[in-house]
Amino acid sequence: MHPFAVPSRTVQAIRSAQIAHRICTVITACLMVAAFTITEVGMPLASAAERAAPGVTWASPIPAMEILEAFDPPKEAWLAGHRGIDVNAMSGEPLHAPAAGVLRFRGSVAGAETVSIETDSGYIVSFQAATSDLKKGDEFAAGEEIGEVGDGSHCDTSCLHIGVWKAGGNKVYIDPAKFFGHEQSILLPLARKPAREPAEEPGKDSTTSGAGAWGGHRNGRIPDSAMCVLGSAPGQMLRCDAQKSFDRLSHAYEARFNAPISVTDAYRDYATQVILKRRKGRMAATPGTSNHGWALAVDLGGGINSFGSAEHQWMRANAPKFGWIHPGWARQGGSLPEPWHWEFRK
Repeated sequence: MHPFAVPSRTVQAIRSAQIAHRICTVITACLMVAAFTITEVGMPLASAAERAAPGVTWASPIPAMEILEAFDPPKEAWLAGHRGIDVNAMSGEPLHAPAAGVLRFRGSVAGAETVSIETDSGYIVSFQAATSDLKKGDEFAAGEEIGEVGDGSHCDTSCLHIGVWKAGGNKVYIDPAKFFGHEQSILLPLARKPAREPAEEPGKDSTTSGAGAWGGHRNGRIPDSAMCVLGSAPGQMLRCDAQKSFDRLSHAYEARFNAPISVTDAYRDYATQVILKRRKGRMAATPGTSNHGWALAVDLGGGINSFGSAEHQWMRANAPKFGWIHPGWARQGGSLPEPWHWEFRK
């Protein structure tokens, strides 16, 4: 061997080290580019964990929420898309907190009045167009009035845009519909909607409920002191015996489906019934006649609102054991099929 020659094993080791160094340099550069891209434009898509809705259904920010345009996010953050949902609403309607939290922002964003909150569970919820008299940092409970729907929207008709993302980290938009139990929107044709909600249909097994007058109260004018808040759906209220029974039912449902029953609507006071009549016309009950005005009826989502689903079938088989029934008129063969509507039987 030449006196200055380098052993072949040493040469191979040096070459391997050089190759490894080059690979590390390339990987580091790629990671730096990726990190810069994420920081600048945000993550375009949510992970499965980030997409998950909370264990408790949020209260509806406006009554009888109907989705006009669904969540349709872009594949890349810089592309066009619909990063939230548009729901039917009219200017001046009260805006309620979907969950307990604090006011995060109120002001104008891109020329539209905007209100955003941070929930105690760590989500940011933005409403547009909306206004609020609260100040940044003000606290509120689920269902509490925090503002009102504002003027102007990007919809053909008046609407409220709702966006949701996780607080902290990258701003990744999540489908708000699942937080409210609205995996799908089911609308009843106007031609089939009667001026008044149908009466009970006697003679059918387990379909007669007690959704009527009680305690000397008038429809939609029941004091809060005579009702109780649902433990499984904060912000929603029912008569106390109905509430206790429903929470037991929801606990049994959760044991089967790993989530409590999604309640999209419960008690509706008279003012809310007036708002719905103004917004929906014939699609809403005459104020003072709504079954929801007795605090003994609920509208449900999360799959229960679809005939034939496993969730709906489970409810049909088990809800009557807890005093909750699907009225004959609301069943698939009834006069006004509404899979989502359930009532408490005395």
